[in-house]
Amino acid sequence: MGKNRYSGESLSINISMRIMLVIMLCWWGTAKVMGQIYSGKSNTLEVSTLDEEVTNKTAKPVVKWIYPEEAIESVNEDKLNLKFGISSNTPVIKVTLMINNEVLEVFENFSQVDPGYLFDAWVEKSVQLQMGENDISLIIQNDLGALKHQRKIELTTLPSLGQTYALIFAIDEYESWEDLEGPLRDAERIAQVMETKGYNIEIIRNFTTFDLLTKLEEYVVKEFKQHDQLFIYFAGHGSVDEVSGEGFYVCKNSAVLQNSNSTYIAYSVIESIVNNIPAQHIFLLMDVVKGKGEPITSIFEQLQARESDSTTSSITERMTRIGVFSGTSKYRQGPAYNNGSYLSRAFISYLRKSEQNSRAVPADLLREFLEMEPTPLYMEFGDHSNLTGTEN
Repeated sequence: MGKNRYSGESLSINISMRIMLVIMLCWWGTAKVMGQIYSGKSNTLEVSTLDEEVTNKTAKPVVKWIYPEEAIESVNEDKLNLKFGISSNTPVIKVTLMINNEVLEVFENFSQVDPGYLFDAWVEKSVQLQMGENDISLIIQNDLGALKHQRKIELTTLPSLGQTYALIFAIDEYESWEDLEGPLRDAERIAQVMETKGYNIEIIRNFTTFDLLTKLEEYVVKEFKQHDQLFIYFAGHGSVDEVSGEGFYVCKNSAVLQNSNSTYIAYSVIESIVNNIPAQHIFLLMDVVKGKGEPITSIFEQLQARESDSTTSSITERMTRIGVFSGTSKYRQGPAYNNGSYLSRAFISYLRKSEQNSRAVPADLLREFLEMEPTPLYMEFGDHSNLTGTEN
């Protein structure tokens, strides 16, 4: 009888090997269904992504961007407060936020969201963007796996240089002079637009000469940082010395006197105090009466030429002290000015066109005043440096 070459032990090993092969094939098929591996740039992140062939579209998480909105493709702020909500038919387990392939933060514990809430998960995070294109990625993990959501945001301009401040003076009510209807209205309108542009605003209403000088002195000792800008607006009655050309601002307690301006505040006094305010850039708008200055139409081309011959750095680093005065001999009001004085309307137009917290460029600002009648006056005062960096 021949000897059997296959023992029971060998047969058992053969069967075990076949079973292991079947298990490996099953595992390979499962891995294929589950998806791929995603790796972050700095912090390695591995996630399984939902396979479109085996997952119903209704099972995928849906991202709703609150800020920036989906339609926004570019911003001019280097810091953004990202806000987005996530809707998912199965519980959201984890959300990983990445910017330019770097893991910024991982959010968890979404199971604590109250039932009936608008979103199944809500994420809010302040992020720092880089110049150019920024790739924002979300890895959203639920019970079925994880899904990658991407959008691109372009940072189109340099971060805003410094803060923007506004000090607004307006008087409607007078003790001796005729009351007005326009100054406070125009001041409020300007402030409303400024608020949307990120200005830090202070409005002083119906004040005396003492109140005015005290407030200006407060700003002289106020702390400002490099590149900060200050806009100062005056609206109300004024007076002009026709011999010297000096303009005067009339306050609530100013007397009506013939051939005397002892109770008024001269523009030159205001300019002297304002010049000592330590903000690097100051723009003064006197929506009152005319003073010493040049017609904007005669100076505009010269300003454009200065700016075109200067570098961006020289414009940024210089100190600016510029102003615009009304071209009239008295404050104008009436039915034709119900939509605001002509100077306030021009400045509001400039504000609406400007970027948020943008640095005021004289030529861009003055362009809004060019077509006005009577022509407003332009002036540079105090320590103003022209665009070539030399003092006046």
